[in-house]
Amino acid sequence: MALQGIVKAFPKRKKVRDESERKVPAKVPKEEEAGSVQAEWLKPVTAYVLQAGMGQARAEIFRKQIVQRGGRVCDQLSPAVTHVLVDEGMNCGRAFRLLRLDSFPPGLQLVKAAWLSSCIREQRLLSTTGHSIFISDRYLAGQDPPKGPPQVLAKGNVEPQTENDALEQAVATSPCSSDSSGQRDAGETGQLAQRGSEDEGSTREEAAVTLGDLEALISGKDCDTSSRENDGGSAAASPIGSKWVCAQSSESKKENHNQPITEKLEVLAKAYSVQGDRWRALGYSKAINALKSYHKPLASYQEACQIPGIGNRMAEKIKEILESGHLRKLDHISESVPVLEAFSNIWGAGTKTAQMWYQQGLRSLDDVRAKASLTSQQAIGLKHYDDFLERMPWKEASEIEQTVRKAAQSLNPGLACVACGSYRRGKPTCGDVDVLVTHPDGHSHRGVFGKLLDSLRKSGFLTDDLVSQEDSGNQKKYLGVCRLPGPGQRHRRLDIIVVPYSEFACALLYFTGSAHFNRSMRALAKTKGMSLSEHALTAGVVRGAGGLKVAPGLALPTPTEKDVFVLLGLPYREPQERDW
Repeated sequence: MALQGIVKAFPKRKKVRDESERKVPAKVPKEEEAGSVQAEWLKPVTAYVLQAGMGQARAEIFRKQIVQRGGRVCDQLSPAVTHVLVDEGMNCGRAFRLLRLDSFPPGLQLVKAAWLSSCIREQRLLSTTGHSIFISDRYLAGQDPPKGPPQVLAKGNVEPQTENDALEQAVATSPCSSDSSGQRDAGETGQLAQRGSEDEGSTREEAAVTLGDLEALISGKDCDTSSRENDGGSAAASPIGSKWVCAQSSESKKENHNQPITEKLEVLAKAYSVQGDRWRALGYSKAINALKSYHKPLASYQEACQIPGIGNRMAEKIKEILESGHLRKLDHISESVPVLEAFSNIWGAGTKTAQMWYQQGLRSLDDVRAKASLTSQQAIGLKHYDDFLERMPWKEASEIEQTVRKAAQSLNPGLACVACGSYRRGKPTCGDVDVLVTHPDGHSHRGVFGKLLDSLRKSGFLTDDLVSQEDSGNQKKYLGVCRLPGPGQRHRRLDIIVVPYSEFACALLYFTGSAHFNRSMRALAKTKGMSLSEHALTAGVVRGAGGLKVAPGLALPTPTEKDVFVLLGLPYREPQERDW
């Protein structure tokens, strides 16, 4: 089996655990631990550690430190909890969403992890002053929520609208009009969309990425301070083409003048990602995007510090690469990383499952086969592990599309079938194939889903079912495995999605991607008081605090992909121009 990813990049390096940058609290001298009074100075503390943002390893260290010093740790938030420990980058709104709290319970303290680190360093229970998360009035128990209508991410009327009103508002707020500044409401936190309805592969915990983080991912570069929102909630006007990825052609991508730097940082970003440290991985992704967009090769530490999105510590790593051509941290990637990467490449096994297997002592795919308790999907993913990892040529993806189309049109000649994803974007290779099925009359797609799958199974084309049916509104989705007839053919991942024709354009746009391009379009829609998903483009969307939808708005007519671009005030981009 060919080496993959991180393993392939560093096949001969002995990996040892790097402790140089981990913020591990100072070890308590044994003589101090011996005394019961000294050992139990955290006895008044009953803590719940909110792991989001701090990573599993760091959270586990904190749990152990609390217990060792006499405190208690709860696995769930309960009335007994006195302190909720959160990452230093956590804010009030996101914490309450993750904790699923509507109001702040009396007696509970929401504190940053740095407080516990200080307590351990001082060997005593310190005041939380300076370490507490500010709790806004709307979350304080006994307080009424703020009066007045919820804020919206756009100018204009947010009263219930007719379809024509909604359409007029969408055009009026287009960035092509004279009033187009791409404004955001001051309460908007730039949420990344949730999986299924709005994003490929994102999670709820990513919902409160800061506006700066979001724009760095959307535009490929960080915003400078002058373009960010002020207290009045108004952003400086900027041409849409200079800011949004979805307004630009991917064929005009700038040359990466700093590839020797970015390729090393990408290995570290991947390492943090497979270890479940998504926020550190996000920090590296921001820096990598900023470097790829920089107009010339970097020459010094000082120059790196001037680039938005790159902090001092990242600049120090860049300096080391510039001076030595290498980054020592790569020599100390945890020995768990290549194993976790291999495990997480099993279809159906995410980061958490990979970490669980590693903690159980599994170190190879053979260990997983022999010792792990696998779901049916994971068993299929393991069976076809090498086939799934090897990208298929564009021609093979085309033959898969034709096979599905032939089977569908044998049921109804009027059915339309289109392969999306990297295939439609014209990439030379594809990881899997997504085929959309619809009918222009708006109703003949009904009843096709099950018959089509039965036909493909009987012919032997479908070999394994991963998810037999996943319903998303009016859309039905099948996730499975196929293999073309003939010797030497590999098993390939195939998704078949049957959609109503009224949703076809938005579904086609979504499943074509890229994920980066999609995020950019959805974020742009938010700034205009709209919402874009694989189902529809809606206008007049009302959002409350934190960007949560209060009213869904009205769906706009979008017969074609071009209509979506027009309604958002964007120039149309062919599929091959969306490969960001």
